Amino acid sequence: MILAMRKYLGIAALIIVIAFAFGIRVSHPHSGLKNALGSANSGIVVYKKSHDFAVGDKILAKTTDDASSPVLAIVRSVDKEALEIQSGIATDRIEASAAFGKLIVMVPFIGTIAQVIGL
Repeated sequence: MILAMRKYLGIAALIIVIAFAFGIRVSHPHSGLKNALGSANSGIVVYKKSHDFAVGDKILAKTTDDASSPVLAIVRSVDKEALEIQSGIATDRIEASAAFGKLIVMVPFIGTIAQVIGL
């Protein structure tokens, strides 16, 4: 039984290492967009690390407000050095380097556990 479990853990670790090598990351946003299953802070997001954004992309970004950062937002306009993002009702202008990457998927409810742990 332990050998079988060790095999599955090894496969899971290999998948995580390969995903990390291709720029896939996991994070817990503290605020931002909501979906039908809840708010951004009640889930975790899987995103691809990127610095090339277009209008309409959903991104994870660091804002000037540390209490609500990182935030899950939509890109509303793109300049060479800045992005205008919308996270819910509020819009904010951030440096392009403050954006972590493009959203792949949001996994609901796991963020609640991450909040309890302190992530």
